[in-house]
Amino acid sequence: MKKKKLNSLEDVFDFAINNIKDQMGHITIAIGGIPKISSSNDIIGNCIQEWIPQWLEDNGLEMIANPNSQQFPDFIATLDGKEYAMEVKCWNGENSPAFDLANFDGFYRAVYDNPEMLNAKYLIFSYKPTTHGFQITNIFLKNVWEITKASKNYPIGLQVKQGSPYAIRPFPFHKHPSTSFSSRREFVEAIQSTREMFPLDNMIDPIEWLINIEERFEILTGEIL
Repeated sequence: MKKKKLNSLEDVFDFAINNIKDQMGHITIAIGGIPKISSSNDIIGNCIQEWIPQWLEDNGLEMIANPNSQQFPDFIATLDGKEYAMEVKCWNGENSPAFDLANFDGFYRAVYDNPEMLNAKYLIFSYKPTTHGFQITNIFLKNVWEITKASKNYPIGLQVKQGSPYAIRPFPFHKHPSTSFSSRREFVEAIQSTREMFPLDNMIDPIEWLINIEERFEILTGEIL
């Protein structure tokens, strides 16, 4: 596996495409010296998500994991002296993606505290199960608004538990990429509208939330939301 200097998340994506895409893998558990290859989607997906960051670190990417695994983002990666918010996700590509992009309330707070987090990138791996393991079938590097869209019942893809928004969910972006939100701002406005649907005591007012993000995002990045 050829190493190269990684200067950007696009370099990380290219490195993964060139070295991981189409590769075969297997996960084995042994009890009493008797090995068995796991074919469980949950086990395969979790193990790939654990393996990929370690593999990237072994190849020179400086990554700091979020000490709270339930908070957004998963990692802060440092490339060429610059920090990037980064998430690593995986799913069985023979099904629709059903992984959590972020806890809704956690994401709402995180981007209010630091609007630059809206530029976080998702490094996403799809796999297919095989007779003796799995194969990495595709890899994507996406902005959050490129893998989300409005759902039938809510302004954004959303998992709701006990009447409260729980997790932001993707749609089949690999099959219908043109139907995603068209921009970062459209995505942010969908988050605001979702918060208005599910008001919560002691949570930042949705109007104040959007105004703050819009102003501070431009100050921090020099870009228009």
